Amino acid sequence: MAATPERRTIRGQLTRIVLIPSVCFLLLWTAASAAGAVQAASMAAAVGDGRAGTAAFTALAEALRGERLATMVRLGDPGDASAEHPLERARAGTDRALEHAEPHAEELRSGADRNVLRSAARFDGRGEGAPEDLDALRGGVDDGSVTRATALEAYDALLEDLRTLDSALLDAAADGADGAAAGVADTLAGVREEYSRAEALLAGAIAAGGMDYQETAHFTYLTASYRDSLEQAEPDLRGPVLDTYTELTSGDAWRRTERLSRGVVTRPPVSDEQAALGRPAWNTELEVGTGEWERAAGGAGEGLRALARAQRAAVFDTAETAAHTRIALSVAGAVLTLAAGAAAIIVAGRSSRRLTERLCRLRTETLAVSDTRLPRIVSRVQEGGRVDLGDALPQLSYGSDEIGEVADAFNTAQRTAVGAAVKQAEIRAGANRVFLGIAYRNQALVQRQLRLLDEIEYAEEDPRTLDKLFRLDHLATRARRYADNLIILGGAHSARRWREPMPVVDALRAAISETEDYQRVRLTCAPGPPLRGTAVADVVHLVAELVENATQFSPAGAPVDVTCGPAPGGMAVEVEDRGLGLTPEGYAAAERTLAQAPEFDVMALQDEPRVGLFVVARLAARHGIAVRLAPSAYGGARATVLVPATLLEEAVVAGGHGGGR
Repeated sequence: MAATPERRTIRGQLTRIVLIPSVCFLLLWTAASAAGAVQAASMAAAVGDGRAGTAAFTALAEALRGERLATMVRLGDPGDASAEHPLERARAGTDRALEHAEPHAEELRSGADRNVLRSAARFDGRGEGAPEDLDALRGGVDDGSVTRATALEAYDALLEDLRTLDSALLDAAADGADGAAAGVADTLAGVREEYSRAEALLAGAIAAGGMDYQETAHFTYLTASYRDSLEQAEPDLRGPVLDTYTELTSGDAWRRTERLSRGVVTRPPVSDEQAALGRPAWNTELEVGTGEWERAAGGAGEGLRALARAQRAAVFDTAETAAHTRIALSVAGAVLTLAAGAAAIIVAGRSSRRLTERLCRLRTETLAVSDTRLPRIVSRVQEGGRVDLGDALPQLSYGSDEIGEVADAFNTAQRTAVGAAVKQAEIRAGANRVFLGIAYRNQALVQRQLRLLDEIEYAEEDPRTLDKLFRLDHLATRARRYADNLIILGGAHSARRWREPMPVVDALRAAISETEDYQRVRLTCAPGPPLRGTAVADVVHLVAELVENATQFSPAGAPVDVTCGPAPGGMAVEVEDRGLGLTPEGYAAAERTLAQAPEFDVMALQDEPRVGLFVVARLAARHGIAVRLAPSAYGGARATVLVPATLLEEAVVAGGHGGGR
């Protein structure tokens, strides 16, 4: 047993209209809030991971800087035994820091940035990375095969990779927070690295007892670079970080370091002693002692380290605060939205209930009009009766608000619909009268023309003139058929009548004679009962339209075959041409027209109305004749006309029956 479909009420639909968007909005807002909270929580976790990771990488960087400094001193004076112990202690500190940083480097291998991936791979402890490079470098330092320049470059490469990882963690933590602060932190990290590099370079030169031209140029570049970077970063420093910067630059260690480094840079390029000997060479002498530089540079280096650490902490603190604020706002927004949405749904439900009650009353009254009175009025108009719209259509009075406006609009729609139906009926009747009047007048003129031609033909003996008269008679016959087309399309019957039965072959000959290219038509007809007199004129007209279509849509000179013979249920007549035929869509459209001819006004609205097919459809529908179109074996089209037995005489009329060509 089929299930009964659920009845959908107006109240239910309005309730769904209110509830579905509201619930969807609440769900979307809740999902968005949840996504924001999850993103904020992820950001908070990234801040925590970044803080731990940067701490590990910073510790490793400081350890590498310490080892670099000890290595430069060791390579500056390989014979100084006192440099061995500081170097061993620095190497041990680097190994511990490297082991502690490996897990954090492993976590960064999931990043998409190529430089981050490469740098993380050097410190993740999987081999072929920083530990192996350090072991090779330390071996070269111990056996004396590595120069100070090579060692400095190797340590610089390791520290640059660490800086890349540190910058990646800062950027991840500052995403959505303060990106400018992260940039300042990265700048200060670069200042710290360039300062440490200059410190190690000068310490190695002091241990070696002199600084050549390349080392002096490198030292000059490093000191100028970190000073310039520090000055550019100063306007972006805030709060405690600015206090640390002020304390650093105003301290004795920084001033002594600046004085000593500037003394190295500005020393005379050629010593007075060498100039006096007439052998000018680069002045490698330094007026800075090992202890003096170590005390000054060490203090200033700690100050720079504290400054970079303070800025990094400020970045993470800001990002952590932003993440917590975002979480709180997301949760608060979700709670407030849910509360407001619940209140809105309750208020909307009550309002919709009151509205649906009024709409239900309006619906009841409207259906009473549309289901009973309006159909009766339209039917009366279509039958030609007169209608008083004021008496036939009751007015729906439902107030002056929006529902009342709906009722007024329905009143207007009722009057417009009935008025349009009345107007359409009047226009159709008037158009039919005009068409029929013109067609009847035209037909009368053609009939008079044909009678006059008959008189002239009877009295004329000249063969050439007779030939022209016969052709003129043929054209007038076709004009009469076209006038009949207008009468048929107007819904009336042709003035031509036939009382006596006619053999089918004679009817087909008459139809062929009414076409323009009748010479191209070949007729083959089997014996059969004649047509009833009441159907002769319409059958002749129907076949004439099909034959004319066949001749018009086939090549000039190509034959058109007309055959007839008995068929189950009556007599079949086929008209076959050798033209291009129709497309499948064209055949389908023609079949629809022949099966049920539309009203004349519908036909007139088409872009290219095929009048012949409409006339054939009207005539076929009038007598119950079936007409079908199909592709021909010759490439054209084949029209099959099945004349029912009710249009045929039972007895064969003597004379005129039988086959013919």
